[in-house]
Amino acid sequence: MDVAGVLRDLWELKAARLEVLTGGMNSATWLASAVGDEWRVVLKSVPAANASFEPGLELAVRLDDAGVMTGRPRPSKGGRLVERIDDRQVAVLEYIDGEELGKTAEDRTAIGDLLGRVHTIASVGPGDLRDWLRGLMPFGEYLDLESWIRPAVEDAVARVTALDEVSWAWLHGDAAREAFRRQADGSVGLIDWGSALRGPILYDVASAVMYADGSPEHVVPAYVRQRPHLADELAQSLDAFLHVRWAVQAGYFAWRIANNLLTGISDAEENRKGLADARRAFGR
Repeated sequence: MDVAGVLRDLWELKAARLEVLTGGMNSATWLASAVGDEWRVVLKSVPAANASFEPGLELAVRLDDAGVMTGRPRPSKGGRLVERIDDRQVAVLEYIDGEELGKTAEDRTAIGDLLGRVHTIASVGPGDLRDWLRGLMPFGEYLDLESWIRPAVEDAVARVTALDEVSWAWLHGDAAREAFRRQADGSVGLIDWGSALRGPILYDVASAVMYADGSPEHVVPAYVRQRPHLADELAQSLDAFLHVRWAVQAGYFAWRIANNLLTGISDAEENRKGLADARRAFGR
């Protein structure tokens, strides 16, 4: 892709410097800067079939308007958040600098606090849980890659569908620690909205807990301080959603291994590690 040309022709931005950013497993990204760093933006490209990309950017705008730092997308000169180029969707996002959050008590507290704020702003009425689960895990044909995967995934889905009504919101979709960025003034932003989806809030909380080595300590109490009326729901149902989150990881990495997908990683062993982590979480 002619990144400089896309920025110039569709966003009227003339980049003095371009830098490839690494780490995106489902996207390609570049950091673009003007002379003197008058502006810095991220150009992000995802497959045309990614149905979450544009709704996620719309959510990022809504949250940014409400005071959550999101890496707000810039409209193109045509007024669109997303432009389509061949078989790709492309967006330009404000660059959010800062340190990625780690695993300290302070960082886990910040993650829970911000997720609680996001879900409060983006709260919606409940949807159909079975339909949501089917859309969440489109990896059915790959679940027999290893004998333990399908039984583990089916058990996780059964645990969640057996729950009573759960609370919904627009979700970040992949609340990994590296998506949370602490600024010099102590404020925290949340970037990478390309996986956003409407669903049960417990899925985002479970993702944050999973990335915190499976410990709900600090994340969940901070979330509950933002949304105290959900304390019982989290206490009763978070464990079931942790299993679903690991089920998604198992299916995702089985799909990547079966198709030898290496985007965002250095070698195939990282895909196998992702699958092995899920297997350990299930005790298989």
